[in-house]
Amino acid sequence: MADVDEYFPRGGKKPTTTHFKQNANFLGTIEKKEKKRKPKKKAEEDDGYLSEDLAKESDKSYKTCGLWISYKVIKPDFLVLGRVFDIKDTKIIISLPSRLIGSVMACHISEPYNKLLEAYVDDKIDKVPELGQMFKRGQYVAVKVLEVLEKSIMLTMMPQHVNSDRKHSDLHKGALLQVAVSSIEDHGFIVDTGIPNTTAFLPKKAVNPDLELAEGAIIWCTVKSVKPSTANTVLTLSNDTTSLQNAFQKTTSTTIPPGTCLEFVVDKPLDNGIEGRIFGDRTAYIQRHHINTTKGKKPMLGQKIRARLIYTLSASNIPFLTMRDIFDPACLDMETEQIYNEGDIIEEAQVLKILGRAVYFKLSPNQSGVLSIRRIQNLDDLTDEEVLLKSYPIGSTHKVRILGYHLLDGVYYITDQVELLRERYFTLHQLAVAELVTATITTVNDTFLRANVGRVNAFIPHAHMTDAGIFVDPKKASTSKLPKKKFKVGQEVKARVLSIDESHNNVVLTLKPTLLSPELEILERYEDAVPGKAYTGVVSQIREHLLVSFFGSVKAFVPRKFVSREPLDSLTHAFHLGQIVKCVLINVSTEEKKLVGSLITEPFDGTMRRPKRQHNDSTIQENLKEDQINVTDEVAPKKRKKNKENCDANNMDVDNEVQDDAITEKKKDKKNDKKKKKEEQEKAEESDAIETDIQEAKHQTLSPGDLKLLDLSNCRTEKDFTQRVRELLRVMNIKMKKLTTAESKIQDIENKGLNPTNKKYHTELHIERLVHQENIQKFLDTVKIAQEKLKEFGSVSNKVVNEKAVSDKVKAKEVKVKEVKVKEVKVEDVKASNQEKIDKIKDIKVVDKLEPVLEAPSAKDFWSADAPAADKTQQDESSSSEEEEQEKPKKKRKKLSAAEKAAKAREEEERVREMERRAIESESQPRSVEQFQRALLASPDCSQLWIAYMAFHLQATEIERARGVARKALATINFREEQERLNVHLALLNLEHRFGTKESQQQTLDEALQTNDRYKVHSALLDILVDTSKPQELVQLVELMLRKYRQLQGVYGDCGAACYKAGLVDKARYVMQKGVAALEKKQHVQLLVRFAQLERSLGSRERSEALFEQVLGAYPARVDVAAVYVDALLKTGDVEHVRQVLERLTSHKLPARKMKVLFKKWIEVEEKYGNKDQVEQIRQRAAEYVEKAKF
Repeated sequence: MADVDEYFPRGGKKPTTTHFKQNANFLGTIEKKEKKRKPKKKAEEDDGYLSEDLAKESDKSYKTCGLWISYKVIKPDFLVLGRVFDIKDTKIIISLPSRLIGSVMACHISEPYNKLLEAYVDDKIDKVPELGQMFKRGQYVAVKVLEVLEKSIMLTMMPQHVNSDRKHSDLHKGALLQVAVSSIEDHGFIVDTGIPNTTAFLPKKAVNPDLELAEGAIIWCTVKSVKPSTANTVLTLSNDTTSLQNAFQKTTSTTIPPGTCLEFVVDKPLDNGIEGRIFGDRTAYIQRHHINTTKGKKPMLGQKIRARLIYTLSASNIPFLTMRDIFDPACLDMETEQIYNEGDIIEEAQVLKILGRAVYFKLSPNQSGVLSIRRIQNLDDLTDEEVLLKSYPIGSTHKVRILGYHLLDGVYYITDQVELLRERYFTLHQLAVAELVTATITTVNDTFLRANVGRVNAFIPHAHMTDAGIFVDPKKASTSKLPKKKFKVGQEVKARVLSIDESHNNVVLTLKPTLLSPELEILERYEDAVPGKAYTGVVSQIREHLLVSFFGSVKAFVPRKFVSREPLDSLTHAFHLGQIVKCVLINVSTEEKKLVGSLITEPFDGTMRRPKRQHNDSTIQENLKEDQINVTDEVAPKKRKKNKENCDANNMDVDNEVQDDAITEKKKDKKNDKKKKKEEQEKAEESDAIETDIQEAKHQTLSPGDLKLLDLSNCRTEKDFTQRVRELLRVMNIKMKKLTTAESKIQDIENKGLNPTNKKYHTELHIERLVHQENIQKFLDTVKIAQEKLKEFGSVSNKVVNEKAVSDKVKAKEVKVKEVKVKEVKVEDVKASNQEKIDKIKDIKVVDKLEPVLEAPSAKDFWSADAPAADKTQQDESSSSEEEEQEKPKKKRKKLSAAEKAAKAREEEERVREMERRAIESESQPRSVEQFQRALLASPDCSQLWIAYMAFHLQATEIERARGVARKALATINFREEQERLNVHLALLNLEHRFGTKESQQQTLDEALQTNDRYKVHSALLDILVDTSKPQELVQLVELMLRKYRQLQGVYGDCGAACYKAGLVDKARYVMQKGVAALEKKQHVQLLVRFAQLERSLGSRERSEALFEQVLGAYPARVDVAAVYVDALLKTGDVEHVRQVLERLTSHKLPARKMKVLFKKWIEVEEKYGNKDQVEQIRQRAAEYVEKAKF
């Protein structure tokens, strides 16, 4: 054979022309001529070892040694040696040869570990060993390929997979095995080898002391002794480091497990590795990066060395080995092995050799890197290998950057591209929270963006795309098209790092201009939080409180009372996700990592003692009351002062507080009137002005002054009762005016028509009116009691208010309060006049017993009930009030604290709500078009009310009107009320299937599917088709659902039940078979039980029993299925069959708790259907089981 020049000369003067043997495989250039050349002197920088000793022969060995596996080459069942690259929560990332990466899921580690996971799911154990405790980075493992996707490989390391091809003849002393720990015993470990008919034991004294073995862990072991037998082979194993390093495969085998140590004879040195033999005549290869020195020297021709198998190529059956010691403890010392990190720059990397399509560099002593031809800067200018040699002369130095480190091959990936050398952000660790960066958009979605910051992938949530956050306009569609309009792929944007999650390799950015400001006060750690300081944050959660997020993972809790100075009905209406807010920290707990913030507190010096909040409602009310008392003392008439002399101190206090309430109400009315006029000028809508009133005018419940007036326990003399009656009637007059004002506002709103803007205030006014009615009734009842007391004193006819004046004011509904003249009048006439006033306002009725309308605590738009019912309610309230007054003990007047006032207000509010519920329950359902329209104005989003309105028209056979009601309902109900809209769609679908045509049915169905959950619509349509007796359409729908929702377990039960109800038994059984074929095995039990129940009720009992028997035969431990089966048999009275089933199940060896359930069920059956002897027999059988189990 002619001499062949090597690929590139090493040092010395470079020739003008270079010829290569492998030109046909390099960059497509073919050179057929061969010329002789003088041998060149070997350069000192070259690391070649045997390539100069012998001339190369044919290309076959070189090409075979240079074969690299790829995602296309690897097939399922491929065995390979891997190395743990990274450990996640539920999977392990494995480094494979040829720079490939695979993953092992937690369920593919070992069978003992799977049992632990199942026990943990069933709450039988408290915890499972974490993967980080069982594996270490850099650890070598043998794996088997399960599935190969486009750029990912699913692997398994379960012993029954990895050792599936091992035979008993391969198990000799010194053989290497990868096993799993099955159980921990007193003197050692029972391990699972995965080889049939093999039992293995690992003594504790033979275990590596540096390892802490857990159940389910994967470990390497060597065979110390073998005890073969006809039925079972018993192995004794060892796990210490010395035994593993000395393990050696002696017997010849066609299947060699990865990691096995073999005797390798060097036959031929190659530029890219070594060719040799194992087992005497079988050719094997060691690639260049898997060659190590032996005793400080490189392998020589004919030398016998020990090497370990990495993998065997499936097609050619050629083994590839490594000279590395995979059991050396230094393999786990990654800091020593990998001295460079991703992104590190090497200023002077020296070219060692150019092999194939890669350039090998020496980065530092014992550290080498590979530059792929794909990353060569001047690739476009390359025409042949000579140019490549000129670009990277051997011995030349270049500036390169580390792209990564491959654990199994032991080499770094590097690049010399200028743009990557200049890149600032190469890894996640080079970014800092709150750092301003420039990002390039890579993905645009409706709800998120993805971007690159240098070579780091980042995520931008919807809430951080703009300052507005996620604001949903109720008048527009919920799906925002802003991201696709504003952002384009490849666009560069200014951003700020919001948070960095190193454990999940995740970076979150914000594009909010407010957060991009250089002057922004940054809060990225809890330790940096300063009490009293204001920080800019983003609303991240809205419940009955707010969560405000800052940079990093810092969040502040904002209670509802610190959200707004004005009371808010719902925080979700006032705030939205992603909203920018200024949050003042009022409480900082660094140790617990908890912050409490406020949106209404001004910044303060946190080092000083913070004063009490001045905006507290109770404090404001107390200060206001003091001012009102001063005004009252000045304007009170002289006659009232004279009357005070005849009253005791308690009555004087009551009088002052009543006057305070009156003047307070005047001030509030004036303030509300001014605010109302201002709103009318700005918006020209009275409803908006009225709406603002309710924020300041709360429901007027009984004040402490009112309660004192109603308490007659401190009145002893005739003068006391006379004075008390005067005060009661005067306060009643004030409350009557409030009642008149509320009624006039209600009338104004009803005249203009209810709409979504004012309906809430309309409901509030009705509640206020009802409260005033109840309060007036209480005062009337108290006046009646006082009258009876005055009769006992004999002075009924001369001590009370002028009847004519009060009666005229009530009937005319005057708004202004005039001075009450104390004249003679009869108490009975005044009470009758006031009662007449109360009865006049009970004229509107509304819906009752419609759950969506009535369940809310403040029920919408209810009016007073009929007079008799209302009278009864008021009498009940009055009687309960009288009983409370009689039981109330006599005590001195005590000023209530703010907390006590708030508690009393809450109690009063709960009482009012209870009164609302009773009032609503006493009302009747709508029975006319007008009543339905009024009720729908109050509750436009109530689907049941709309459906009842449709049914009202259908009763009169007005089908078109019913359709119109449904269409109007869909146009009226808020798009957020998905369930309510679905109910109306289904009602309309039902109507069309009963009274419509096929075209209208299909059109209605298409509309329902567009705006609702498609599965819910189809499931409801099944019942509609069954009810309307349309079997042909039912079969078509079932076929459609089985195609569209084949992975949903519930679809088979729903379709099967519909077919059984329609009498399509054969079709139902076909559905069951489709479900068994489509669903996973773990879902079969529930499916079969469901169809067994359907068969028993709507099909064949024999078939039902067969299904139950099939399930229990395959899963005898499913006592829940047994209980269902027994109950089904008992319904038909088949007691004897029940006994047979229970006897068969209790004969199995099941866990004690399951046996207890079965015996208990059997005893219950015998107690109900058997006799005492049979019960005693079962108890005796249970006792025998307990005795045998030796608990």
